[in-house]
Amino acid sequence: MGESLLFAFHDETLYTFGRGEKYSASVFGGPSRARMAGRAFGPKPLHHIARLGACHIPALVAHHLFDLPLIYGMYYCGQQSYRVDYGHHIELLYIETATPVDDWPYPDFPPLLPYVPLQLQAEPSRTSYDEFAERFPNMPERQRADMIVAVPPPATIGLSLWGDDGDGEDVTIVFECDLKNRIVSASNVCS
Repeated sequence: MGESLLFAFHDETLYTFGRGEKYSASVFGGPSRARMAGRAFGPKPLHHIARLGACHIPALVAHHLFDLPLIYGMYYCGQQSYRVDYGHHIELLYIETATPVDDWPYPDFPPLLPYVPLQLQAEPSRTSYDEFAERFPNMPERQRADMIVAVPPPATIGLSLWGDDGDGEDVTIVFECDLKNRIVSASNVCS
């Protein structure tokens, strides 16, 4: 089994994703199909961190989400939130810092992350939020949305997300997904 790249927690169930060998409905990085509207930001793009397919997380279907884009502004410090509309439309609701920070997260950080097809590394397993959260530094004490997705710094995709300092501090991107309202809040935690 290879490196775990993404962890999703919903309804006391943990879904662990790693590198797949062929095309998948769930992916890490690559270009986004989403069209952005809402709050102004720029001039640099937000990053497509991942997309989760309903074939891997059945709860998405119940909310008419056949895939869930996970977007985070690596060039922008702070929190963001957005609503996922039908047809790959995203409405940016909030961005803490609407102007990119120079040389953040480090000089020459690319506008696209490497494309990696994802597959479940094992059958989804039953676990508590506390057990899920203890895998990552400084997670919220209580679960604040029905689905939580954590993306720790990967070691095997050919790119550092945060540079030596951030990767070494286990900076983890956290997506809190309110599936009913289709709102995703993105932030990061570190040790």
